[in-house]
Amino acid sequence: MTTFARRELWDDLSRRRRRGDAADGWDKLGEWVLARWNRRGSRAARLERANRVHAAMTAMDGLDEFAFNRRIAAAREEVRLGRDAAGAVEAAVAVAGQAVRRTLGFTLHPEQLMGGLVMSEGAVAEMATGEGKTVTAVLPSAIDGWLGRGVHVHTVNDYLARRDAEITGPVYKRLGLTVDAIQDPMGPPERRRCYSADVTYGTAQQFIFDYLRDRVAMPLAPTLTSHLLDQVGSSGRDADGVVQRGLFAAVVDEADSVLVDEATTPAILAERVPETAGAREHRVAVDIARRLVEGRDFEADVRSRLVSVTEAGRERLAEFAESLPPFWSGPRRREELVLTALTALHLYRRGDDYVVQNGSVQLVDRSTGRVLEGREWQLGLHQAVECKEGIEASGDKRITARTGYQRFFQRYRRLSGMSGTIWEVRDEIWNNFGLPVVRVPTHRPVIREHVPDVVLEDEASKFGLVVERVRELHRVGRPVLVGTRSVIASNRLALAVGEAGIACRVLNAELEADEAEIVASAGERGAVTVATNMAGRGTDIKLGEGVLELGGLVVIATERHAERRVDRQLYGRSGRQGDPGRAETYVSLEDALLHEHASALVRRIVAGVLRIRGGSGQAAARAVWSLVQQSASRHMATRRDASSRSEAQRELAHHRETR
Repeated sequence: MTTFARRELWDDLSRRRRRGDAADGWDKLGEWVLARWNRRGSRAARLERANRVHAAMTAMDGLDEFAFNRRIAAAREEVRLGRDAAGAVEAAVAVAGQAVRRTLGFTLHPEQLMGGLVMSEGAVAEMATGEGKTVTAVLPSAIDGWLGRGVHVHTVNDYLARRDAEITGPVYKRLGLTVDAIQDPMGPPERRRCYSADVTYGTAQQFIFDYLRDRVAMPLAPTLTSHLLDQVGSSGRDADGVVQRGLFAAVVDEADSVLVDEATTPAILAERVPETAGAREHRVAVDIARRLVEGRDFEADVRSRLVSVTEAGRERLAEFAESLPPFWSGPRRREELVLTALTALHLYRRGDDYVVQNGSVQLVDRSTGRVLEGREWQLGLHQAVECKEGIEASGDKRITARTGYQRFFQRYRRLSGMSGTIWEVRDEIWNNFGLPVVRVPTHRPVIREHVPDVVLEDEASKFGLVVERVRELHRVGRPVLVGTRSVIASNRLALAVGEAGIACRVLNAELEADEAEIVASAGERGAVTVATNMAGRGTDIKLGEGVLELGGLVVIATERHAERRVDRQLYGRSGRQGDPGRAETYVSLEDALLHEHASALVRRIVAGVLRIRGGSGQAAARAVWSLVQQSASRHMATRRDASSRSEAQRELAHHRETR
């Protein structure tokens, strides 16, 4: 098969995947073969191509501005005549790389150009932390920006969207493109202006909810609205309130978090209605739930995150109902309300699943540690948690539009992305989006030192050992970043470090506003930073003066996470761009991972091994590692099941619309 024929088949398969069409039989085998070919293609061949582009880029160093402008015009014209032609892409990447050198003052290395080429071809590039993903994203964005239909660059939060747009703005301007960034407080006129730019930076949440609001604003049937918003240009924005001009091209930063962790999350646009009887009854349900006794009236399974009422509990509920309004006379109704209240009380923890800020309950993303702005639990759970925290229960919401994150990204005609840790979920990325994952080598060898895990019996012993290790490193001036899984753990550990006489800074969902400044100073001599997973994404930690000679930044992980790539994100803060560094991991048998995925028998066996061989015993470390793999498999199966349910719901909705 020729390269051209492979490319044509590849494009067809990718478009079908993004539409959500299923494959079977020989088609499925063909997809599997092509995915492996695109994902595991020769790294040497890709680097050779990147080196060729690098040579073309540096050959333009001697051109004056007038001559370089002509090169830009020629590259733009080639792209418009044949966007996917190999020669056009290479010429465009070379020109964009030269624009980076002339505006930002540094030269892209071949590995960055390789990442840009990978994304320009509609794939996801795995690029290690510190390899310059922010600037690399300019390369595919500029190429699609020249087509004049708008490019959306998805970032982690509003701050990074604004920062990245400001950093890369001069490059886009030099290439004849406009750039802007969507920010949370913007109204429709400002948002419309941002979307009118050739390249628009923003968070996935900003893009998807603007898309939903546009669907509501368009005075057309839903199916026709979706089609027009996906395909039309600026002429499709005549309706009042519509801000976007379609979903044409997207480059997704931290693609594993956005395309995998958020893939099955529903995006729901709703209007708040005044407090209803339901909101009032949740307060009563929480009061009743607090009076029930676990083991007698109800059972709570933390591993499965399920609560069930016993027969004795049902009798207690009937007794309570005698003194309550008629609303509580229905056995099924009152049991459902109390089950929701019990779930809020016993399975959802403040500082782990959510935080309370400005008098409201804010959800926390477990994989990133960030606040999920505007997100709420459904089916009364959010109101139950509000009642649990003594906050006035919010009213119910009336849904006006909804879609899934996965379905939203499948609507883009051109989709690509990048991440430092996406290899583990490469099959999911292909199955759901038709995107291969390509590993880009680092510019300099990674010399970060990894040491074996230390396993302890209880959390107190673990924290004590971590504090002692921080004291030891702080004494010699070596900076330390301590990673924790939850807000609760970060605050507890920071308190323990402070009591040991060591000044430290805390970064978690409660202090997100100071994230950039805290992370930027975490590599200074003697710095101690305690953080949740949010320190693992977005902002590089640069080493301060004299730190290189001390051995670089030390990252200490205090728990294993349910997904190995989350651990890799944290470790990646150390040893960037060939710097020295060290990664250490301390876990205990009381960690959430073991409680959720290991039986009591397994924990007792591992505890016995620890007593015999000590905390450095490799048998105990291997047992914990096995649980990480099992947990990742369960999470993958859960996402696959949710995706299958979403697909079935879409098919049912389509059947009803066309019936």
